[in-house]
Amino acid sequence: RIYFIFFIFGLCAGPVFAQLPDGSTIPDFTFTDIHGVSRNLYAWLNEGKTVVLDISATWCETCWNYHQSGVLDSLYTIHDISGDQTWKVLFIEADGGTDSADLHGTGGSTMGDWVTGTLFPIVDPPAGAALNDFRSGWNVNFFPSFYLVCSNKKVYQDTLNNVLKPSVLTWEYAASHYCAAAGLDNLNDAHPVAIYPNPANREVTFYFSLNDPSTVSISVFNLVGQTIGSVDFGRLVAGDHVLKYDVCQLKPGIYFFSLKAGSGHPVYQKVVVQ
Repeated sequence: RIYFIFFIFGLCAGPVFAQLPDGSTIPDFTFTDIHGVSRNLYAWLNEGKTVVLDISATWCETCWNYHQSGVLDSLYTIHDISGDQTWKVLFIEADGGTDSADLHGTGGSTMGDWVTGTLFPIVDPPAGAALNDFRSGWNVNFFPSFYLVCSNKKVYQDTLNNVLKPSVLTWEYAASHYCAAAGLDNLNDAHPVAIYPNPANREVTFYFSLNDPSTVSISVFNLVGQTIGSVDFGRLVAGDHVLKYDVCQLKPGIYFFSLKAGSGHPVYQKVVVQ
């Protein structure tokens, strides 16, 4: 087991393991979580949800460290049942050779207790055809594997698996760039918000259009995901809008600006401040 773990660590970032191409249509699954609740992927997607999946194994140290970081708990708090309810967060233990004792931290193939204190649902499928079909259909070849699934059933993996420990901001950035931004026009456009100038030294201008009247806010984050500032513009009417954000108070560097309309996903843009 120990040899296998180090073998996986050595190859995770290399080209040996094929990932699902970004934009692939992902197959459905239905699993029962550890509390007996059925979890169906397409049911969530048909409700317009964005789905976050962490596919891990109880013996995997990298998986454990990420689990302990609390990123998925934060995503659950912000975007799942206790938040804006636009996302679903799910953890799947996908090694059929482990069992419930390993998941609870008392088995012989585990890094600790994965259950206590965890906010989001946990699925622990038994070894068998259903788990094998899932791992094959989703190209689960290494742990952890992170997947962002948009409501149009398209999956994105590269952005997340190429980051050692994707932060909350990384997940939100990926969702805003790959999934449709509800509330904003040009839903099929990869960049529904125009922002200029970039680089900027005095102010940044946002141009966008609303399908419906919506509350609108702009926030700015630094590279480690800390909120530097935000402005709430209140409820705006449908149609074209131009909003400005003063960047004179920001130190020179790289920032992420987000524009959020209503209950939809924020749209993130990287801006260089001079």
